[in-house]
Amino acid sequence: RRVHGGILQMRCLWVALFVSLAVARPALRSQKAWVQINASNNPNQPIIIELDGENAPVTAANFLKLVEEHAYDDTVFHRVVPQFVVQGGDPGQTHVPRSTSIQVPPIPLEVKANGEPVPEYGAVLSSGKVPVLNHAFGSVAMARTNDPNSASSQFYFVTGPPQNVQHLNGGYAVFGKVIQGMDVVSSMNQGDYIMAIHILEPEKLQFGEVDV
Repeated sequence: RRVHGGILQMRCLWVALFVSLAVARPALRSQKAWVQINASNNPNQPIIIELDGENAPVTAANFLKLVEEHAYDDTVFHRVVPQFVVQGGDPGQTHVPRSTSIQVPPIPLEVKANGEPVPEYGAVLSSGKVPVLNHAFGSVAMARTNDPNSASSQFYFVTGPPQNVQHLNGGYAVFGKVIQGMDVVSSMNQGDYIMAIHILEPEKLQFGEVDV
């Protein structure tokens, strides 16, 4: 009985430690949100991104927060790989140099698996699990380093077929898709930049928090 009680106490301690380490992150409660981008290569034809608050609430909220804080204003699309991705969103790489730097803290990797009620955080999806949001032509996802939890502001559009990007599934956080203006994205060159970006109907959005 003493041994059993000791094990129970240890389990309680581990649970308490886990709870204490959890961090509350802003999360999009609305199922969908929309962001409009006007890019320099075709400023009169907007790119509309639909964000998925149901399956990527923390990543979507982070993107919306950065839009609202003007972190993406004038940022350059610094990486263009045909039939693969167009990447941008680095506040340190702008068309006109900024007088002050913008530091963006990282967010945890967020991937929701099919059949699961909530996303998994902090690690690449384990083998055998299939993400709800896969990489496909027009998908929008967060760029990162080799550290799964290093994504902050940089994002990319998928411009290639599924076979070119399927290796990214489960390891990078897809949080939305382009629903208008994909031809503008596909025609981008390295050095094109965001001329304008704003949230559509922001007053309709609802936010909360998620412990991750």
